[in-house]
Amino acid sequence: MSGDQQRLLLDDVSFSMRPGEVVGVLGPNGAGKTTLLRCLFGALRQYAGSVCLNGRNVRDLTDRQRALQVAAVTQEMPADFQLSVRSVIATGRTPHQHWFTGNDPDAEQVINDAVRQFHLSRYLDRDISELSGGERKRVMICRALVQQPQLLVLDEPCNHLDIEHQLSLMQLLRKLPVSSLVSLHDFPLAARYCDRVLVMQQGRLVGEGSPQTVLTPELFEKVFAVSANTYSNPWEQWSFYATSLPFFSCTKKKKEQAHARSNVQFSSPPCQSGAA
Repeated sequence: MSGDQQRLLLDDVSFSMRPGEVVGVLGPNGAGKTTLLRCLFGALRQYAGSVCLNGRNVRDLTDRQRALQVAAVTQEMPADFQLSVRSVIATGRTPHQHWFTGNDPDAEQVINDAVRQFHLSRYLDRDISELSGGERKRVMICRALVQQPQLLVLDEPCNHLDIEHQLSLMQLLRKLPVSSLVSLHDFPLAARYCDRVLVMQQGRLVGEGSPQTVLTPELFEKVFAVSANTYSNPWEQWSFYATSLPFFSCTKKKKEQAHARSNVQFSSPPCQSGAA
């Protein structure tokens, strides 16, 4: 996939997801993580190549059809407009409303269930602009959940969340019946809660599989330019200890990456249910 001025975006990134699976997207800044997610939920449309979701090109889907398949939680969050938390969450039901009457008989039950899951009952009548960044993030994830998608796309959802809500969020994703594609920078969190991880570098997929098999010392040095030792801690959980590589080594790697080819394509084979 290439964008304006043939700038490298994504190069032949293809993967599938099973229903209910949590897949983490990892990579350094500028690796293409957010670009990949934006393609899936339709925010990025000006590119060469194709993006296939459940066997159909996302460009062939109407906004409503895409919204019934994919819900997204982006890094940008509302803060400056006057809407109650209740109203913001309710907008997630828009794709399910009747095109003429606006009726949605399941809305109340679905919203109430999601509100309970995210412990947001006491915030419903507050203006969303009054909430902290972490609280707004929980509201937006709740809004995405009431959309009842097949695929939930979350771009760094743990940013601005304290450790309690980071763990609660990842535990919740594990319990959902939908597939979740999650961009993360926290490797132990990814190893603990993700069924699989995708590692990206310069718009390419350079690693895919279980966290324990993919996140090796060799990959950390090649992709993240750090020297890392991986191990299981006393609680039998994957962890790592990393130190930066010498400056000369990092500079050399960046120069090599600068010569990466820029003529690219992004395509995906027919996908399974909840696949991307």
